Parts: sequence; C-alpha cells; structure tokens
Amino acid sequence: MRILLLIGLLWPALLSAMTLDGETRWQGAMTIREPVRVVSGATLRIEPGARITFAGGGLTVSGRLIARQCELGGKNWSGIVLKGVGADTLLADCRISGAATGVLVESGEPRLEGLTLEGNRIGIELRRKSAATVTGCLLRDNSRVGLFVKDGATAAVVNNRFEKNGRFGAYLYKAQPRRFTGNVFTGNPTGLMVSHYGSNPRLVENCLTGNGTAVLVDRAARPVLRRNDIRDNEIGVRCYRRSDPLLEKNRISGNRTGVSIAYSSYPRLRDNDLSGNGTALFLEYQSAQWEREKGAAAREQEVSRSAFGGRPRQEVGEAERRPRKLDGTIDARGNWWGTAATAELGRIGDDGNPSFIDDGRDRPTFEEGGRNWPLDRVRFAPWLNEAVW
Repeated sequence: MRILLLIGLLWPALLSAMTLDGETRWQGAMTIREPVRVVSGATLRIEPGARITFAGGGLTVSGRLIARQCELGGKNWSGIVLKGVGADTLLADCRISGAATGVLVESGEPRLEGLTLEGNRIGIELRRKSAATVTGCLLRDNSRVGLFVKDGATAAVVNNRFEKNGRFGAYLYKAQPRRFTGNVFTGNPTGLMVSHYGSNPRLVENCLTGNGTAVLVDRAARPVLRRNDIRDNEIGVRCYRRSDPLLEKNRISGNRTGVSIAYSSYPRLRDNDLSGNGTALFLEYQSAQWEREKGAAAREQEVSRSAFGGRPRQEVGEAERRPRKLDGTIDARGNWWGTAATAELGRIGDDGNPSFIDDGRDRPTFEEGGRNWPLDRVRFAPWLNEAVW
C-alpha cells in the first residue's frame, strides 16, 4: 500500500500528475497541481481530517473512492468525476468547494452521504442513467445549481438541504429519480425545477419555504407532487409551457401566488390545502383555443436547448406534448381553499367568481399575435369543507 502522508507541519506536499493503481491513501494536508486518475480496480482512501487543495486539475475515479470527514477544495479545479463506480464508492461527511462541479457522476451507484457542497458552480451533477444515492447533504451557495439530475439518471435524493443556490436548488432534466423525498429548499430563486418530457418523478414529502418560485414545472414534464409542504414563497408551483403535473394532498399556503398556470399547461389539483395565499390560482396566456389553433405550430418553431442554454437538443414529438383534454378549464375540484374562502364559495355558488382565483372570469381575453384569445377558467366546484393538511 502506498501512503502519501504529510510529515512536515509547515509545508504541504506538492504532487504532480499521477495515475493511481493498487491501493492509495491520502492523509493530512496535500496540494494537487495536476489531474489525478484512479483506474479501474484501484482504490483511493482519503482519511478523516485530510485537507486536499487542488491548484487546477481534478480527481477522476473509475475504480473505488472512499472519503470520510475530509475537505477537498481549491480554485480553478474541475471537481470529482465518478465513472462506472459501484456502491462501495462512498463520500461521507466531506466538504467540497470551489469546483466547476463538486461531484459529477457519469455512471454507477456511488453513495454521497452527509456532504457539504458550497461555492461550486454546480454542487452535484448526475447523468447517463447513474443511480447514485444522495442523502443528508447540504448544497449551499453554488452559483448555478445545487443538484443537477439529467438524461435518464435514476438517483435516490433523500433528506438533503438546498439553500441559497444561484439559480436552482435542484434541477431535474429529462430524469426520473427513483426516490425524491424529505428534502428542504430555502432561499433559492427557484427551489426545484422539473423540465422536459420524460421528467415524471414522484416528489413526496418535501418542504419548500422562502424561495422565489418553490417548484417550476416546464416543457411537457408531468411530475406527481404529493404531500409536500410549499409555504411562504413568491410562487408555490408554476406550471409553464405545456406542463401537466398532478398536485395531490399538498399544503400550498401562505404564498403570494399559490399555483401559476401559463402557456397551455393543464395540471390536475385535488385534495390540496390552498388556503392563505394572496392569490390561490393565477392564469396567464392560457387558452385552449390558442392551443388547438397554434400550439403545435408554435412548438415546431421552438429551438429546444439543454438545461442551461447549450447546444440544441432533439425535441419530443407532438403526440407526447399534446394535452390530455382541451375544454377551456383547469381541473381544481376537491380542494380546501380556507375558512373565509369556503364561506365565500357558499355565498357565490358553483358559477360565481371567487376573489382568490384569477382566471377568465376576471380577464376574459389576452392579446397574442395581434389577436385576442379567450383565457381559460378554473373548475373549483365541488370543494372541500374542511382542511386536509
């Protein structure tokens, strides 16, 4: 076994480019100036208390990495890349900072447990059907996104915290995590982004408070949101550009806008607590007639790009993006709107115009392309007469 160990107290070891085979152990304070590669069949162990500083380069692992209670950071370094690693690769209770991407999992089943990822461009990125487990991590102050799950990755994302990331707390792009539960999102411009056809995850029992938009569903994504606590955000859930989520048994309350619906999106809402929002449901640029006449043609002209505006990607067919039903209404039957709202509904009846819903009853049309289009309406009756949360 090779041991790279700091002996001096004043000067860290200076290591050159290296390929590691066999078994290697890093301890103490070390400075890495060149890329390091752990080949298939090899093991790198980073011992508790180690402080690894990267002055460029990064760490690529095709074998096994075991790192506990250590710090990995630096400036202008690429981060840790895991390729085809097994569940015996473990990063636990480590702090990773200053990287382009803190941990990039290209494939495999690594375990990422109790990590702190802050000050990176991207905290963790999971791609290409990787099946990583991400549990108990803190993803904070990363300039683009805390967690980026893309292109068929099937991760388990459980009991993590996403705080004050630059654009998104977490971004699910053409991905369907096998578990996404118990996560907390606070202080992000967008807490959770779910985008593009094929992103149909079950998002269960997460907490999103104090974000700009708590959940943004975009471009034909169809997630299921169930028993989530979505409170005190500017917007609770935003459904945008042909997104059709199922919102069921969530607490969506205390937001400036509870649910915002735009551009041919047709979510289904049932058994939710929608009380205490400034506006419970808000519709804009939302018209079944526009969708029938112009929706497919408008989408055909779109240039679909990657999640952060990169090269064009192949778009899904129109059959996959077509709404299930087009009758000019949003189905929000069977929800709890709050005590005062329920009293109001009792007075105005099924055909009234609730003050807490802003739809085609309030603004019958909108202008687009030199023409006025009828704005859809919300179906709210029957409603629940007691709280469900």
